[in-house]
Amino acid sequence: MTVAGTLRRLLHLDDEKEFQARPYWEDRHDAHVGSLKSVGHRQLSDEENADQYALKRERITEMISRSVGGGYGKSLLDAGCGIGLLTSAYVDLGFDVTGVDFSETAVKEARATEVEAYFVVSPLVSLNLDSRFDVITAIDVLLHVVDRREWHATIAALSRHLKPGGLMIILDFFPDDGEGWPDHVRPRPLSNYKASFDRLNLRMIEHEQFDLPYEDVTKDLIAVRAHDGSL
Repeated sequence: MTVAGTLRRLLHLDDEKEFQARPYWEDRHDAHVGSLKSVGHRQLSDEENADQYALKRERITEMISRSVGGGYGKSLLDAGCGIGLLTSAYVDLGFDVTGVDFSETAVKEARATEVEAYFVVSPLVSLNLDSRFDVITAIDVLLHVVDRREWHATIAALSRHLKPGGLMIILDFFPDDGEGWPDHVRPRPLSNYKASFDRLNLRMIEHEQFDLPYEDVTKDLIAVRAHDGSL
């Protein structure tokens, strides 16, 4: 390897390009059909993953309810919906729900749940639906967008699908150190998110944290409001 190549490797400039997210997730979903390991933590049992998702569901739906009230008459985009594990929670709140994921295997499984939602196969970075939504959720999604430019473009694509004054709910975790993670994980500090929000005229209105019972990680749940178009 050349000196320049070695330097790029040390600076992680090539790492982002080498990892191919779509084949990774297709293979993972295909290998774990019928198991929560397809979307949860692969070292945990289905029962342990179910407990963690129950906690996520509770915290997410509480934040949505505080911010927008009930979902009746409102629309919600479940961005990176995976197998639709949380989609039913949004339907239960009364939202008209659209789920989107770039994995055909995951969307097929989500449709098989018979949750009353509309599911679409599409990469989030190139999402172009003929709709805007009152609420968009991105739950454990953005930390898996490893390429820096694609990460910014994905947040921008989601913001374009928000109605004026609409709400985006993001669940991730914001470590100070972005080193040492698996190829499919690239967490970023909160300052990166805030900088992206500022460029897109989005305002963070709420931030809370909670610990998962079976993982040594503190999750960050944030609510972001789009500009309502008023002067």
